[in-house]
Amino acid sequence: MKKRILIIEDETSIVELLMLVLMREGYEVKACQSGREAVAMIKEFHPNLILLDVMLPGMDGASIVRVLSEDEQLGSIPVIVTSALIESQKLFETYPQVKDFCAKPFVLKELVVKVKQAIGDL
Repeated sequence: MKKRILIIEDETSIVELLMLVLMREGYEVKACQSGREAVAMIKEFHPNLILLDVMLPGMDGASIVRVLSEDEQLGSIPVIVTSALIESQKLFETYPQVKDFCAKPFVLKELVVKVKQAIGDL
């Protein structure tokens, strides 16, 4: 069974690129583009990993991680945070499910390595 990755990102070009790269790596990938949809999509899709942008419409990445951490089932899903705002990394330091931070623009090979490490494929 393929491992599932949920991309929560509002920029369509980034979503398309990440989906293409991660599907080529053998993962089942879905995406949502707003913070409002994110928690419902997580509960429905049951991802093995979440790639989470910080700046999102409706609910920002930090709020999503806070909601996940308060839920017994969702709090164990590993998260990789992505953002062009490197300073935003500090917002996530207290959350154990946040496994890594990837600054935008990212180097795809590095991102794939971080994904594989966080999901347990490396």
